[in-house]
Amino acid sequence: MNNGRSFKIHLLPNDITFLCYEKQTILESALKAGIELPHGCTKGGCGVCKIRVKGRVDFGRVSKVMLTDQEKENGFCLSCRAIPLEDIEISLIDGSHAKVVRYDEFYSFLLKTRTNL
Repeated sequence: MNNGRSFKIHLLPNDITFLCYEKQTILESALKAGIELPHGCTKGGCGVCKIRVKGRVDFGRVSKVMLTDQEKENGFCLSCRAIPLEDIEISLIDGSHAKVVRYDEFYSFLLKTRTNL
């Protein structure tokens, strides 16, 4: 359990809100919440995790080729490096829904499957 400061992240168009704890990236907190945001290298070098963001974030160290200063000004960030500085709103670049994994249902299915073996 994390007792540090946290911020809310609201994911559109899914209309899901989840918490991001202090020093945690948007991608880390999304994955922990069962939300599969696109990602690749997780080091800020490939650009696969680029998303739209409304609100202030610490962009972290990223390749200027993968995230330009103009893109930052226009509301983009790399979710693998960006750390929220306040409650934020995010969306995938193309506006599509992110995949959500219901871990409680998944583990329940696994337990039922193992019991039936």
